[in-house]
Order: sequence, then C-alpha cells, then structure tokens
Amino acid sequence: MPATDIITLLGAVTYTGLLVLVSITLVMTVVYCIEVLAAVFLPKRQIQCSEERAPMVVLIPAHNEEAGLAETLKASQKGLYPFDRILVVADNCTDNTASIARRNGAEVIERNDPDHRGKGYALDFGVRQLEHNPPGCVVILDADCVPEASALDRIRRVAGHLGRPVQARYLMTQSEDTIAQKVSVFTFRLKNWVRLLGVCNLGGPSLLTGSGMAFPWNVLAKADLAHGHLVEDMKLGLDLASQGTPPIFCDEAIILSPLPHSVEGATTQRSRWVRGHLSLMGAALSRLPKHLAQGKWSAAASAASVLVPPLTILIFLQGVAVLSALILTALLKLPLIPLGIAFGTLLAFLVATLAAWWVYGRDVIPARNLLGLVAHVVVRIAKFPAAVFRPKSAGWARTERDADSSEN
Repeated sequence: MPATDIITLLGAVTYTGLLVLVSITLVMTVVYCIEVLAAVFLPKRQIQCSEERAPMVVLIPAHNEEAGLAETLKASQKGLYPFDRILVVADNCTDNTASIARRNGAEVIERNDPDHRGKGYALDFGVRQLEHNPPGCVVILDADCVPEASALDRIRRVAGHLGRPVQARYLMTQSEDTIAQKVSVFTFRLKNWVRLLGVCNLGGPSLLTGSGMAFPWNVLAKADLAHGHLVEDMKLGLDLASQGTPPIFCDEAIILSPLPHSVEGATTQRSRWVRGHLSLMGAALSRLPKHLAQGKWSAAASAASVLVPPLTILIFLQGVAVLSALILTALLKLPLIPLGIAFGTLLAFLVATLAAWWVYGRDVIPARNLLGLVAHVVVRIAKFPAAVFRPKSAGWARTERDADSSEN
C-alpha cells in the first residue's frame, strides 16, 4: 500500500475515533443538561399522596453505628404513628449498635455472617424477618440520617397512593466550613436533588439514592437485595424500573446526613460511589436498546440517567475530548466537526451547571468561592484515577465519621 494511502487511512481512523469520543461525551452531557435545566426552568411537578396511612416499618441497616444511631432513631420516631415500627438490623457489629437501638425504642435483629457483609445482605435479612408480619410499607433509612418531621409519613403516603417506590430528597450537610465540603455538598445536590427533580418535572422516574426510600411491601418483598454491589441503591432502582415499578421522586420529604469529617472518610465514600456507578453503567447500556425497542420509556429513562457518569469523570472526559480535538485537528488538519462538538458540549455543561448553582447552590458556594471551587475540581480530577482504582475493601462500605473509630 502506498505511503499516501496509509496516511489517508490513519487520518480516517483517527477522525472516526475522535468523532466517537466527542459523540459519547455529547450524549452523556445532553442527558445531564436536560435533567438539570428541567429542574431550573420547568414548573415543579406536584406528586399526589393518599390520606390513608398503611402500617409502616422503618428498616435501618446498621454496621457499627453506635455514634449517631440514637439521633436517627429519635428523629424517625417523631414521624411515626402507633401502628408503625422501627426495625434495626445490626449487621456484623462489634460495638454497641444493638443495645443503643433497643434503648431508643427500636426492634433489633442481629446478623452475623462475615462471609456476606454489606448493606444489601442486611436489607435482605430485614425483609425476610418482616415476612412473618408484613407491613403495608417499608421505608429504608441509613443509620446516620436525620429525617425532617413529616418526611417518612410523606413518602409512605405517596408510595401507598401510587403503588410505586418513592425516593425522598436525600442530601448531605457540611460538618466543616471548607471548600472541599462545599463542593461535595453541591455536587451531592446536583445528583440527588437537581437531576432527580428535573426528571420528575419531565414526568420520568427517579433513581434511588440509598436512604429515605419508601416501598410498598409487595414491591420490596420481590426485590433482589442479597448482594454486595457498591451502589446497591442505584442497582435496585434500575431493576425496579425494568420490572415495571419505577421509583418516583418526592421533593417535599427531606432526609439529611452529615459529610464525614476525615479526608480518608470522604475519599472512601467517593471512591465507592464512583466505582459502583461505573460498574453499573455497563448494565444500563446493555438494557437501554431493549427498553427502547419495547417502548419501556421509564426504564429507558432510568438507564439513560445511570449512563451519566459521576461529575468528576464527566468533566475529565469533556477535557480529554476538547484537548484531543484541538491537537489532532491542528496536527492532521482534520475537519472541524469534532472540535465544534467538543467545545459545544463543554459550553452546554458549564451553562447548565451554572444555572443549577444559581438556583440551588448559591447558599452553599457563594460567588466569592467560585475560583476556589474551580481549583478544587481540577485537583480532584487529577487525583480521581487513584481514587477509582484504589484497592477494593470487602464488606460494608460505611463511612468513618467523627467520633467513630470502627472499621469500615
């Protein structure tokens, strides 16, 4: 083959590869922008609920949570009625979690199975226990979360009215006044509030975010829970949407949890979320064509939401796309289409994120902190490969918090 033909072929292959990269980044960013802008500009969708209250069990999986469990139980009890219960699953605990739960009015079952450790196994153990006297509704709450007064009752009544799982607005609060925690609180809002509200305003399903989740009993009893997936909540939401019972977002119910104080705790938490999310993206991608072909629009929307990677990775991909397009276009004199797509994608992302910050984030990150935010994000992007590919730990991936020295 003549040298000119080889050069032409390499140029064509390079151009095609570049076009694929920028197109993938474009699709992810378009989904993100639609969700965010729908939250910013569309009227808030009103979610109806029933006045009837099915008996509810608040199911709390707990692994070495003695430090904050009492506060969670006291806050949860404020929203209960006499026919409601709290069940704590003390899973492979080596501290006083079980005794603290009993002293604060909760029913407790203890599970000891070192070979199968994790939140999913604890939830399955609790659900199997409830089969002896099933409630009408089960609300799953993490042991370090504080629900607002009416939050649990609200999602119970929505779930009863719609016969679908319900996700409350689950947010993180700052434990320290640092730029790192401000960024974490805002990005958590983007993921767990802004994007979910945008999909809800569009009439779509919600992802599940791990705490403040209400399930009609007949839905949860059939769910696949007994596994050690790193983002068991997101997997469960994807599975339920595929099965025809997609969750819905309830913005009126608010669940709060403090961010970890320690850098190691925050890094562990972020690493777990990122690795788990990336592992689930393959399943979402494989399901999406089937859902579209079968007209399962809610399931397809859930899969599309999962295909938006964590923000650090999305920004990293956008940067790679822009730099690759700039360099290759200049060196090989390629057509400008990939470069235009890459720049347009990055611009759309910035506009949507700034709009979300203006409406939902200025109280967390004032304008004077924006430069610090940019610097922090750049550092986080530089460190993310090490965080994602750090050695995996077995068992519970709970996060070490203040006054908490138990093993993760």
